[in-house]
Formats: sequence, C-alpha cells, structure tokens
Amino acid sequence: MSRWLLFLPVLALIAAVAGIGLMLGWRAVLTTGTEVIEQVAARYLTEAGAGAVPADCAARPATSADLWLIVICGEFEYFVDGYGRLVHVNAPEAAS
Repeated sequence: MSRWLLFLPVLALIAAVAGIGLMLGWRAVLTTGTEVIEQVAARYLTEAGAGAVPADCAARPATSADLWLIVICGEFEYFVDGYGRLVHVNAPEAAS
C-alpha cells in the first residue's frame, strides 16, 4: 500500500471542512437585509392573520453580537442572526 493512500482520509476531511466553510461564508455574504425583511414579513402575514400587511414591518440593527437584525412587525419582534436565520420571536400573548 502506498503511503499517499494513508493520507487520503485526512485530505478528504480537509476538503469537506473547506467546502462547508465556503458554503456558510457564501450564504452570509449573499444574504441581504431586504431578503430577510421580505421573508420575515411573509411569516408575519401568516402568524398575525387578517389585517396584517407587509408595510407593518420595519427593521433595525441588533445590538447583540450574535444577531444581525431585529424585524418589528406590529407587536411581533423577529430576531435574525448573521446568516439570515430566524433565532427568536417575541409574539404578543393571545387574549384569554
């Protein structure tokens, strides 16, 4: 068995980690604030029900290092991380 075959699993692991890193970096670079706000507004329309419109939504930068944007739609607050993923939602409690 050749010596280079012994290093093949290590090279495969390095290639896989590099591919994952490039994929996550590419996603972070290409995600725009407009896209995130539009996605959150679409979710808000389904959660808020009748009377909700996309114009209810506005975003501001987050002050936390782990977050990117806070999208506020009516009484809903959506917290978005640097990859454009929804991390947390503050929704109004349903009236009993």
